[in-house]
Amino acid sequence: MGIIDKSTALNHPTIPEEKLDYCLKCGHCESFCAQKALTLDFLLDEKINTSFLDSQIEPQNIALYIKSRRSVRHYSSKTVNKELIAKVIDIARFAASGGNGQPVKWIVIHEPSEVKRVASLTVDWMRTIQNTSHPLADYVPAIISTWDSGLDLICHNAPHLLFAHVPIEPIDDPTEAIIALTHFDIAAPAFGIGTCWAGFVKLAIDNYKPLKDLLSIPEERKAACPMLFGYSSYKITSIPRRNPVDITWK
Repeated sequence: MGIIDKSTALNHPTIPEEKLDYCLKCGHCESFCAQKALTLDFLLDEKINTSFLDSQIEPQNIALYIKSRRSVRHYSSKTVNKELIAKVIDIARFAASGGNGQPVKWIVIHEPSEVKRVASLTVDWMRTIQNTSHPLADYVPAIISTWDSGLDLICHNAPHLLFAHVPIEPIDDPTEAIIALTHFDIAAPAFGIGTCWAGFVKLAIDNYKPLKDLLSIPEERKAACPMLFGYSSYKITSIPRRNPVDITWK
């Protein structure tokens, strides 16, 4: 933000009185101070002194870790305890946000029976778009049929469901919630947790009041695409192929 006047031969770095309110509490001043001479006056007990070596991951290791990330659609009946869930969300708390606004709030549906209820309401929404001009109208009958026969293609019998929501004003854009959810998505496998984005549930949230009412997301806030999570029934044994990367250099 350019609010710190650099030191001179006679003075230490200072913040002019008129610039005090410009501070976003982003912490860049203390994070990039090579002499560790600066301390941000904010949540002092949470400051973690670290070095490049402390957080360094070998490129080949991070490449394999991220490439190994899979969408999990077969879950163990074992639930993830709330303390572990909170630990992974705490990592996502450090996700980037515009102006360090940190606007993301979380809803965790922890009870598997409630996740099933979300899936049921999503199917109810699908029933309302049959025989309409909705882009999914021709697609949903098969999903409804499998649901009615006892197969859950909405939440895949996941034990838990995670929502991140952000304010609609001043910008109606869930990007910052998606960034935070992606941090959860990447961190979760390190704790043995599998994840899957719940796209059908997202469509239902935006268009079906009974589901909105169940989640009790405030009217002035908007949820991004939610995430299923739990312990996978299967172990990953290989990394599948992907199309070559398409890059346009300018």
